[in-house]
Amino acid sequence: CGGRFRVPRTMTVLNAFSVDLEDWYQAITSLSARPEEWPRHESRVVGNTHHLLELLEEHNVRATFFVLGRVADEHPDLIRAVHAAGHEIGVHGYWHRMVHRMTPASFSEEIDRALGAIQPLVDQPILGHRAPYFSINRSSLWALDVLAEKGFRYDSSFFPTRNTLYGFPDAPRFPHHRPESRLMEFPLSTARWMGVNVPIAGGLYLRAFPYPLIRAGIHQLNRQGHPAVIYMHPWELDTEHRYSRVTPREFIVQYTRRGSLAEKLRRLFRDFSFAPLRDLLEPDSLPAALTTPAASEDVAEAAAQGERKVEFNAGTPSPLAVGL
Repeated sequence: CGGRFRVPRTMTVLNAFSVDLEDWYQAITSLSARPEEWPRHESRVVGNTHHLLELLEEHNVRATFFVLGRVADEHPDLIRAVHAAGHEIGVHGYWHRMVHRMTPASFSEEIDRALGAIQPLVDQPILGHRAPYFSINRSSLWALDVLAEKGFRYDSSFFPTRNTLYGFPDAPRFPHHRPESRLMEFPLSTARWMGVNVPIAGGLYLRAFPYPLIRAGIHQLNRQGHPAVIYMHPWELDTEHRYSRVTPREFIVQYTRRGSLAEKLRRLFRDFSFAPLRDLLEPDSLPAALTTPAASEDVAEAAAQGERKVEFNAGTPSPLAVGL
């Protein structure tokens, strides 16, 4: 199969579970760009995160928490609690700004500020980064060089799909080393059905799609020998919160089927094995094909097979089109 490694069916694939640790208003696009207004809104991140920690502990799952630097500055004891529970701590920027709208210099300053807020709270080196809104794409690959220069070992910002807010549709779908930066890249997971990349990684997709579809997508990846990289936000478990001044798109992203998430997570944790992303950096945890440069191979294979990527109309009110 073109040199691709396939894990035997009897081998259990270790998947990655990750959390973008931010407050609800930092994820709403009309509010995240105005941090001067954040203090006017009720912070719910502490209670929501402890709810999630209890759920993870219930199933003995350890995750990677990509922490927004602003949250670390405002709630340092929360970050200490996450770390003390055995979870990996990564960086999610400081102000929740889109990387592709920054310059290399401003992104470097953003990462330094985030590290300054987060690193003193944990006693292990910070290895991983995830861009807000998965905003490292073809136009901002320079960000990987900045991360490598600062000592990061991996990034998890590529999302091989496209919707109205983000996406890198031509990105490799599977974990790979980036030859230009020495970083490991862990793209958010997509399944491949009828020549289309279908996002199954989490967030709105996990809430909106029926669980059998999510399970089938992860099984597809695992049968091919690839780990699934799943993500969520603590605010997605908050069924008691409503903020009315949102756009229709923001309402869909924020509030669609929040009540379904806790039970879907329990089913995921029963059906699959999960670990922090740092555990997938170990040589024995990844197929051999995933520890060599593979970016150009994946794109070339897609082109050779005539596989088309997904593009969505901004007016389409579907999870594929508006997801977060």
